[in-house]
Amino acid sequence: MRIRGLTLFLMAVVVVLGPAAAAQIEDGPAQVAPAIGPWLGAARGSVTTVTAVDGGVSLAGLARDPDSASPISYEVVVDGITVASGATARPDGFGEAVGFSETLVLSEGLHEVCLRLVEPRLGGRTVDCLTATTAPPNTVTAKARRAATGILRTTSGVIVPVNGGGPGNWQISTPCGADAVVETGTFIERARVVIDPGHGGSESGAAGRGILEKNLNLDVAEIVVEKLRELGITAELTRTADYRVPIAMRAEIANALAPDVFLSLHHNGGALRRSSRPGTEVFYGNGHPQSQRLAAIMYEEMVDALDDFDVDWVSTVSEGASVRLRDDGMDLYGIHRFSPEITSIITEFLYLSNVPEALLMQQQGMVELEAEAIVDGLLRWWWTEDAGTELGRRFTDSSSSGTGGFDGCVDPALDAPDNGALAVGRTEFLTDQAIALAGLDAQTPLLPALQLGSDPAVTD
Repeated sequence: MRIRGLTLFLMAVVVVLGPAAAAQIEDGPAQVAPAIGPWLGAARGSVTTVTAVDGGVSLAGLARDPDSASPISYEVVVDGITVASGATARPDGFGEAVGFSETLVLSEGLHEVCLRLVEPRLGGRTVDCLTATTAPPNTVTAKARRAATGILRTTSGVIVPVNGGGPGNWQISTPCGADAVVETGTFIERARVVIDPGHGGSESGAAGRGILEKNLNLDVAEIVVEKLRELGITAELTRTADYRVPIAMRAEIANALAPDVFLSLHHNGGALRRSSRPGTEVFYGNGHPQSQRLAAIMYEEMVDALDDFDVDWVSTVSEGASVRLRDDGMDLYGIHRFSPEITSIITEFLYLSNVPEALLMQQQGMVELEAEAIVDGLLRWWWTEDAGTELGRRFTDSSSSGTGGFDGCVDPALDAPDNGALAVGRTEFLTDQAIALAGLDAQTPLLPALQLGSDPAVTD
C-alpha cells in the first residue's frame, strides 16, 4: 500500500540538473524526494498512520529538521490537491522529531494522501505518500446484525463467542464447543472483517521444507489484521495461538461479530501437475454473488502478487475462484455452510508441498506480500464494481481430509496461564546466508527448478 521511493534514473536527473529541475519534477505526479543532491540536510518527514473515521480520515505523521530546532511547515495533499496545511510544534531539541496530526474530510473511497514539507530554501517537497481509505460501505445483512452477540477476548488471548451474561459472568462457548463462564475479558461487539487462520493445535495442515501451514496461516493473518486496523477497519482473528478450533466454532465467532467479510486463510498441499502460473485457489459460497465477486478479485490480487517470481509452480483443475459442493448440493466447506448470511471465502495462496513454492514462502517479505494482496483485494471489493475475471470450476467433490471437527479437540486455557501467554508456533524464515547457499538472490528471489514434494493436501 505504501508508495515507494524515486527510481535511480530520476535521482540521477536531480543530481545533474540541480534545484531548478527538481522543482519542475515536483510539479508532476507525487514522488518522494531522495535525501541527496540539493536535498541533503533538508527536513525529513513521514506519514505514520492514516485511519478511517466518520466522514474522512485521521492522519498522523512525524517530521524533523537535522539542522534546526524550529517548527516545520507542512501541507497535506490528497489526490493531487492541497487540503490542509500547518506547522509542527517546536521540537524538544536540535534535530529532534516532532509529531503532528490532521483530520481530513474526504469523499468516500480510496485516496492518495501525501505529505509535503515546505522550507524557505527548497520550497514544497513531497516526502511520503500512503493509500488511505474512508470507512468502507456496510455490506452485512440486517439478519446477520440481529444475530450477532459479540465475542470476548479472554485474558489468555483466546477468542470466544458470547452467549449471554456480562462483566463478571460472561457466558461463552469455548473453542471446542463447551459452555463455560468467565469473569473477565475484553468484549468486542462488532468487526468489519474476521480473518480465520486455518488449522491449529493437533491439526497442522499442509507442510513443506519444515513449514507448518498452521503457523504460516497465523503469521499472515496477524499482519492482515494489523494492516486493516491501521486503515481504521476493525478486524479480528478466530485463532490467536496454536490451539484447535473446529470449523463450526470458527463460523460461530464470525456470526457473533457480523462482519462484512469472513476470510479463512490457508496454504495448499498435494498438487503434482506442473503449471506455468501459480495454482492459487479461492473458494466461495454457493449462491452468494458477493462471495463470488470477492473470490474472483482475491484470486487476481494473489496471482498478481506471485506472478513476478520465476518458480516451478504446480496446480490442480481447481485453480481460480471456485465452488466446491457435497453430493447433496450443499457447500462442502463449513466456513460457507455455517455462516450463510456473511460474505465468506477460503484462500489457498500457494502449495507448500511443492519445494520451490515452499522455498519462496520461507523468504522474508513473502508473508507481507501475501497480506498486502489480501488487504488490496478487500479494498477493491468494497470500493469498486469489479467482478473479477478468473472464475474457476463449480464442481461436486465430497472427499475430505477429516479435519476441522470436534473429535479430539482440547480447549486452551481461557485465563492467562501462570507461565505466560499461550504457545504460538512461528514460521522459520531463511537467513540471507541460507538463501545464498541455496543459490538464490535475496533481493529478487527467482527460484530454479527443485525437486517436487508430494505431501498430501489437508483442507478444512
